[in-house]
Amino acid sequence: MTHSQTHAGIAFVSIAALAIVGLMAPPVPPASAEVQASRICREQGLKPNSAGYEFCLLQAERALESGEPDMARAYARVAAESREACQAYGLEPTSSGYSACMERETRARTLLIFSEEKLRFGPQLAGPR
Repeated sequence: MTHSQTHAGIAFVSIAALAIVGLMAPPVPPASAEVQASRICREQGLKPNSAGYEFCLLQAERALESGEPDMARAYARVAAESREACQAYGLEPTSSGYSACMERETRARTLLIFSEEKLRFGPQLAGPR
């Protein structure tokens, strides 16, 4: 055997061993809807226990569980934009006025999302008669 054949043999055995180890390793479970929702909310600048975070987390998690990641991201944007709007009004995050503002802004902005979304009908509604 030549020197290059020995190196090729070692490389082949190494690759085969790594492939076997990779196949035997347990699969990485997908992140839960809650973990994904938390990440999506944090990507929009919302921090845990901050204004809008709970709204974002709850709505994004529901959307992810329904298989709608785009809606989860839209809810995160709604929460972030609502927080920014309430801060622009000069309201303190600890005040009751701020809480009312967040509720009002998130409700209004959520309605805008649904007005822009295409209506989808399931087969039970749009099927042949």
